[in-house]
Amino acid sequence: MIAGLPQADQSLFQKPDLFTLFTLIIGYRQHLRVVGTSMEKTLKEGDLVTYKKLNPKNIDLEIGDIVVAYHPKTKNKLIIKRIHRIYQNKFDLRGDNSLASTDSRELGLIELDLIIGKVDKIFSN
Repeated sequence: MIAGLPQADQSLFQKPDLFTLFTLIIGYRQHLRVVGTSMEKTLKEGDLVTYKKLNPKNIDLEIGDIVVAYHPKTKNKLIIKRIHRIYQNKFDLRGDNSLASTDSRELGLIELDLIIGKVDKIFSN
């Protein structure tokens, strides 16, 4: 755990319910399987997360939120990181496991248009 960063919101950890399954089916939510250890202890390899796509008219992001973004260099790969700091339309995204994370410390600030969603539920493996 990194000192000074918000802890994982325990309300994110939920069992699948009918509403979640319905919103996945109709495409309101997207899901990803976690690969790697950069977000341990919050997310472990194999966990399933669902995320809501960002609404361009109502960007609701705060420090501590976990987001899904396109990798700024390859743009064909997705990354899951926590918002560490916000600078207007640029974000300092960090992994919770700083020793195993490739994040804004190496990649630089991430532009808002690369962030595609905000994680809202985590289903532990």
